[in-house]
Amino acid sequence: MIGRVSWLGKVLKPDSETLAASINWLEKFVTPEADRAERRRVEQFAAYRWNGTSLTCDTVHDISSSGLYLLTAERWQPGTIVALTLQREGPLDPDPARRITTQTRVIRCGSDGVGLSFLWAKDDPEARQWDALIDCLIQQTRPAHMESLARLVEAFAFLGQICPDGIEEISEWVRTRASSHKILTAVAIALKAKLLLENDPYSEQLLVDPQVTLRILEVGSETHEEWLQNFWAGLLITASAANARHEGHLELVETFSQLTSIPIRILTVVCTKSTKVLLHNGQVAAKRLTCNTEELASTVGARGPQLQRDLQSLASLQLIEKSDPRASALVAATETLITATPLALKLFAFCNGHRGSVPDFYFAENTAAAAAR
Repeated sequence: MIGRVSWLGKVLKPDSETLAASINWLEKFVTPEADRAERRRVEQFAAYRWNGTSLTCDTVHDISSSGLYLLTAERWQPGTIVALTLQREGPLDPDPARRITTQTRVIRCGSDGVGLSFLWAKDDPEARQWDALIDCLIQQTRPAHMESLARLVEAFAFLGQICPDGIEEISEWVRTRASSHKILTAVAIALKAKLLLENDPYSEQLLVDPQVTLRILEVGSETHEEWLQNFWAGLLITASAANARHEGHLELVETFSQLTSIPIRILTVVCTKSTKVLLHNGQVAAKRLTCNTEELASTVGARGPQLQRDLQSLASLQLIEKSDPRASALVAATETLITATPLALKLFAFCNGHRGSVPDFYFAENTAAAAAR
């Protein structure tokens, strides 16, 4: 069996010709079964696809970071593109977080099915680097279920798509600082970001600066709360280097990284409930929001003086304004007076994955309603 070179340096010392061949995952995909040691046999794992008239389900025989072998009666021509939804066997799961939708290309036909490669398995040095990283992650995290393996492969392939120059930074993070838990959380963030782009016609043009991507993975992977992971995913897809704004976006990421759960809940309340106005300079501003202190504390889960401390934290980051420049507190008796700054409104829009202008995020519905009238 051909010796396999991995990103971790576990190598059987093949000669140069074998080395070049072993790096190419796609080539190994079409070699005989015995030469594909990295492929993993799976059980109770299914692939759903639309055949033009109905949804059909086939069994996945084995899978790797470059492709899979599908047990099916179909015999598509090599090169055919097939869209698959992968999940554990059973009815199609309504929760997109528990299934993976991906594009595959037919590579070969066997006696009992077809071999398919994922479309990210490209034959170029850059793609092979990402394949090697995915291989390392599979070995490092050792996912217990094929659902976890499929999610991991899809997530880091997506990161390779939106951040093709980030392989060195992300590899270093994986090798030296990321625990298995952080890797799996990073997978969740990447897949949520991919889902946010599902209906975006310009998603293929998205390129994110490696420094921004790495910082989002580093800090975002520390959270245990799914709703916060959604916010980190939003920040990821709005960090487009193509718009030459990644430096400013990195500042937003750093600001968000300094917030804990309760201040982010407060920010969500004030950005959602406050009345917004469009200023002459094109910025969006918020009018002061008056909240019942007890109700706000109950809504965000704050206790005792914690609400006051968290409001001061938001003020120190210039995300909310004090109601009175001379006041030392933002809480007056039974009322809490909060004014979100334009920076806060911008950050909240990006956390929700909005890739257009900030005014569009807050006024799009009103504009559409006015046009309809």
